[in-house]
Amino acid sequence: MAHEGTFHEGSRGVVRLAWARRLGLPDLAFSDDGGRLLGCRDAAREFIAVELFGQVALCGPTRLVEAAADLPDDELLGGGALLRLAGSGAHGLRTAALGFADDLPVFQPDTEPEVSRGNPEAIELETLCPPDDVSSAGIEERDYRFTLLLDDEPAACAAYAVRQGLLADLGVLVAPHRRRQGLGTFMGRLAAHEALAEGYLIQIEAQAQNVAGLKLADALGVVPAGRIASVALRAQ
Repeated sequence: MAHEGTFHEGSRGVVRLAWARRLGLPDLAFSDDGGRLLGCRDAAREFIAVELFGQVALCGPTRLVEAAADLPDDELLGGGALLRLAGSGAHGLRTAALGFADDLPVFQPDTEPEVSRGNPEAIELETLCPPDDVSSAGIEERDYRFTLLLDDEPAACAAYAVRQGLLADLGVLVAPHRRRQGLGTFMGRLAAHEALAEGYLIQIEAQAQNVAGLKLADALGVVPAGRIASVALRAQ
């Protein structure tokens, strides 16, 4: 069962603002009217579709945005349409669910955990994990890292990166031999509370194929609110 989190109606504006800036759209582009947003930038190195609170934005080079403008939401957010339209100039298809929280239950561990905020422990943990897990967690891409040490070795790490000065994008990685013990949820809560204390909203971008990431978001009480699909574009 998911732990109770919250996402207040008033926080939608913060999420919308952050993503509008991330996509290069006007600050107030996302709204309650639900109309599809089109962002054309011919120098873009990414072709991306984002759904937030039921509204879809499509951004990328003009020729691709215009070709995809009338396609159904599910085709765009499944990613296949983006890859097909971009053709040989595309690689790195990514699809994910987006979830947010602006408050979480008080977190008081029974005992004081040994947690490192240094890079060496997080890097050591990555060497213990399969490359696909390391890539999904994206610990090295996040600046604020919290690594749990058990028996003098790294067991789990939760880290966040600040996006557009508003959102704390959270990722979690657990050593293979320490999984199914609740350590990912434990560290996710710890990092999330640190981020909330700094005034950020929590964001989790759980890749569609990452079952553990989806379960983590649910366990933390993060509220599902959108989807994303993107492909990287090679330089012309």
